[in-house]
Amino acid sequence: MRKCIYIILTVLAFTLYGCSDWLDVKPSDRVSEENAFSTLSGFKKALNGVYVELNQNELYGRSLTCEFVEILAQRYAIDQEASGNYLLTQYNYIGSDAKGRISSIWSKAYNLIANTNLILKNCEENRSVLPDDHYCLVKGEGLALRAMLHFDLFRLFGPVYGKDSALTSIPYYKEFVLEVKPSLVGNEFIQEVINDLLQAEELLQHDPIIEYGPQGDRLDNFKSDRNLRLNYYAVQALLARVYMYRGDKVKALEYAKKVITIQKKWFPWVDPMTIAASSENPDRMFSSELLFALQNLNRSSIFTSLFDGDNLKLTALLAPREDVVNEVFENEKQDYRLISGFASSSVELGGVNYKVFNKYHGKDSLLSQVIPMIRVSEMYMIAAEAEPKVADGVVYFNELRNNRGLESIPDRWMSFMLDEEWCREFYGEGQLFFFYKRKMKTSVQSAYDRYGMTSVNLKNYVLPIPDGELQYN
Repeated sequence: MRKCIYIILTVLAFTLYGCSDWLDVKPSDRVSEENAFSTLSGFKKALNGVYVELNQNELYGRSLTCEFVEILAQRYAIDQEASGNYLLTQYNYIGSDAKGRISSIWSKAYNLIANTNLILKNCEENRSVLPDDHYCLVKGEGLALRAMLHFDLFRLFGPVYGKDSALTSIPYYKEFVLEVKPSLVGNEFIQEVINDLLQAEELLQHDPIIEYGPQGDRLDNFKSDRNLRLNYYAVQALLARVYMYRGDKVKALEYAKKVITIQKKWFPWVDPMTIAASSENPDRMFSSELLFALQNLNRSSIFTSLFDGDNLKLTALLAPREDVVNEVFENEKQDYRLISGFASSSVELGGVNYKVFNKYHGKDSLLSQVIPMIRVSEMYMIAAEAEPKVADGVVYFNELRNNRGLESIPDRWMSFMLDEEWCREFYGEGQLFFFYKRKMKTSVQSAYDRYGMTSVNLKNYVLPIPDGELQYN
C-alpha cells in the first residue's frame, strides 16, 4: 500500500442559516497517510474534503444536479448548434464531448470513493485517535458517502433494474485498493449499497441532529449544521430512495415514514413568504426542507454560466420553452415552485420564448450557496407511491401539493399525476432522469413541444462505461 496518498484537505463551512465563516478550501500537496490520520483534526479535514469535492462540476456542482442528467431528462430546449448538449437530448453517447463528460463523472466519483475508503480504513487502523462519538460520525458518514456515490453511479451506468436486475453492472469498492475489482450483478450491487447505509444508520443513531435538529451541536463545529452532512435522517431517506429503486415498496415506505414522522419538527415546509421574488433574498431552494445539502461557494457561477437569459447566447443557454413550462405546471401560477424557480417574464431568442430557470440564482448569501441533495418532499412522493391503498397514498400526495400552493386531488387522479409531480418538484436537481429509468418510461415530456412526447429506448438509460474505465480505482 502506498504511503504517500493524495488527500484533499479542506475545511467545511459550518453554517447554512446563520452567520458563518466562508467555506475555506485548502487543498494539500501530497501528504503522508500516517500524518493525515494521526489526529482527530486530520480525520475531520479528510472527511470535509470529500464533501467539498462533491461540489465539482463533474458531480453535484453541475453534472449530477442541474445540467447533464437534466438534459437527459429533456428539461431544456437545446439549440442544435449547441452540438454537445443537443446530442445528449438524442441520447447519443458516442461523440467525443459526451464520452469526455461521462468519463469525468465516472473517474471523479470513483476517486472520491477511494478517498472515502481510505478514511474508513484509517478509522479502524487509527481507532485510538477517535473518541467514540467522533468515530461513529466519521465512519457513519463515510459509509453513507460511499453508498451514495456508488448508487448514483449505478443509476447512471447500471442496467434498468426493473428489467435486468441480474445483469452485470459496475464494481463496488469497499476497500482502498489499487487493483481493479470485478463488476457485480445489479441485485448484488444494490444490496451492497443497502448494507453500507444500514451500517451507517446504526452508527449515526446518536447523531446530534436527533437531539438538536439540523443546527446540530453548536458547541462543536464538527457536530453542527448536520444537514450539510449525511446525517441520520438523510441516511434513512437514502434508504427509502434505494429501496424504492429496487422495487421494495414495503421497506421504502417504512423508511420514508421514519423521516416523515420527524419532518414537521426538524424539516418544516417552506414558508411561502420567504420565496417571493420581492423578498430581499428569496429562498428558491426551500432550504428548511433539505435533509442533506452541499454548500458551494461558487454556486452563483452555475446560474451565470448555464441559465442567465440576459447574457447567454442560445447556443450556451439551458432554458425550457415557456409553453412547455406552462404545460408542466398546468398554468397553476400559484405553484410555489413556479414562482420561485422561474423568472416571471420570458426571454425571446430566435423567435421562441424561453423561461429563465432561476433556482440557482441568488445574491451573495448562505442561502445562495445551497446545492440540494435530498429533500423531505421526496419521502412524501415515495410514501404516496408505495402505500398499498391509493386512499392512504393520496394523503401524502396532497400534503405535498397543499404545501406547494395547490389544491388536493381525488384518489383516482393520483396514478397519472404522480409523474407530473416529479417533473415539477425536482426541477434542476437531477432526480427526474432516474425516476424515468426506475419507471421504465419509453415516452417522456418533450422539451420542444408542450403537447409532444420524446421517445426513450430503455437502452438510453444506461450510459456506456468509459473506455479507460477503472484507471482511477
